Amino acid sequence: MNRLPDVKQYRRENPLAVRLLAYILLFSSVITLLSTALQVYLDYRNDLSVIDDRILQMETTSLDNLTSDVWLINGKQIQDQLNDLYQLPDMHYLQLDTQLDERFSAGNPPHPGTPLISRSYSLEHVTPEGERYALGTLQIHISLERVYRHLKEQILVILASQGVKTFLVSIFILYIFWKLVTQHLGTLSRYAGTLTLERLSHSLDLNRKPGRPDELSQVVNAINSMRQSLMEDIDKRKQAERALEELNEQLESRVLQRTQELQQINSELNRTLIQLQSTQAQLVESEKMAALGNLVAGIAHEINTPLGIGLTTATFLHDRAKQELQDHPAADSVDPSDFRAIALESSELITTNLQRAAQQINAFKQVSVDQSSEQRRIFDLGDYLKEVLLSMAPLLRRNAPTIDINCPDKLILNSYPGAFYQIFSNLIQNSLIHGFTEQTQRHIWIEIKLQDKEIILTYRDNGIGIDSDILPKIFNPFFTTQRNQGCSGLGLHIVYNLVSQLLQGQLSYLPPTPDQQGAHFQITLPQKALE
Repeated sequence: MNRLPDVKQYRRENPLAVRLLAYILLFSSVITLLSTALQVYLDYRNDLSVIDDRILQMETTSLDNLTSDVWLINGKQIQDQLNDLYQLPDMHYLQLDTQLDERFSAGNPPHPGTPLISRSYSLEHVTPEGERYALGTLQIHISLERVYRHLKEQILVILASQGVKTFLVSIFILYIFWKLVTQHLGTLSRYAGTLTLERLSHSLDLNRKPGRPDELSQVVNAINSMRQSLMEDIDKRKQAERALEELNEQLESRVLQRTQELQQINSELNRTLIQLQSTQAQLVESEKMAALGNLVAGIAHEINTPLGIGLTTATFLHDRAKQELQDHPAADSVDPSDFRAIALESSELITTNLQRAAQQINAFKQVSVDQSSEQRRIFDLGDYLKEVLLSMAPLLRRNAPTIDINCPDKLILNSYPGAFYQIFSNLIQNSLIHGFTEQTQRHIWIEIKLQDKEIILTYRDNGIGIDSDILPKIFNPFFTTQRNQGCSGLGLHIVYNLVSQLLQGQLSYLPPTPDQQGAHFQITLPQKALE
């Protein structure tokens, strides 16, 4: 059965006991580690001392015999001596090199990294006359693997025994602490949590056996004393409240008199406030009307100016043409340098300005996005984009940009195709008019992808880009950098309104990177709004 919820509940209810247990375990672990380290060190020193004694015994008993065998050049006896020494505990390898370039050995040569104690002895023969003859060199290698293995086993045994002992002692201490302290702290907490004015008469009792006073007894006595003091303070407060009620009754007459005076003053203040509110409303309405007047004046200027020019030119052309027909009824008598030139010039002015007026009026209508005027239908976005480019073929043929469309196949939407036409046509026109001023190789990329239940439309060109100084204004209505070329400054504003209001999406401008220069727009549309 999983006891993890019980452990978590115990930690929440007894955090002090848990911290005490953690401190006990930590301190015991440190002491265990220190004592274990000391014991292991002493055992290690003892093992090394045993090995040193064994080496000393070998030096006193075997070196002389081995020296005699080498002096007598008794190879068999030398090898037997080395084999006998190899049988000693922990002996790993012995090697004897004589002056006659002979080598005797016992055991296996040590591998690199093997823990060893190595000693080297020079063998000499001393004649009765005191002459010394160098016979060779004896090298012995004693392995410490057994010592280290013994130390590891001893460490595991000590740690395991000390860990079990520490755990049992900690559990016992935790139980004693709960018995003597924690359970009574819980009683104190519950009593304090339920203490109200109605329960002040109930004293605190920890339900313990009578004994010598301790800290918990002092806390209980202090709480009961505080409870008694609160009861006395409440009685005094009730007495003060009764005295205050008597004083209030005496002050009622004066309050009535002051109330009448305040009512009169309040009436005057109310009249003043009504006047101020009326004045404020008038000022706000005046500001609204002034702002509306400025807006209407700007729109009227944009619309009436081209219409006025067109009307004046049409009237002039009509009058001159009528006068010309009256003066010269025959077609052969018309002067081409006079009537036809004037008629052609007037026709061009009429066509240009009327088209401009129609564009302005259409732009004003598109600034306010009205979903009721836009028909919603099901269409394939990739195919529809190709239709948009086909409808813009005359404009694209003059500028000759390369347009790449990357759109998933069969991306079916239930949305407003007219909005997508306005969005991409305005973006492409902005690139042709504002972006491609110096580029000879003009390129436009349109990428559409599905990501996390959203449709991401990315539009990018390799034009001159947008200056960082005007970035905060590019979505404002009537903002343009080429007003002298007939631009109204409504293109990106229309795109912004269509995306945010009609399509319920987001339009953002992405700053250029070293690899991608030019204008870069990203449109994020929620897929659920297009289903």
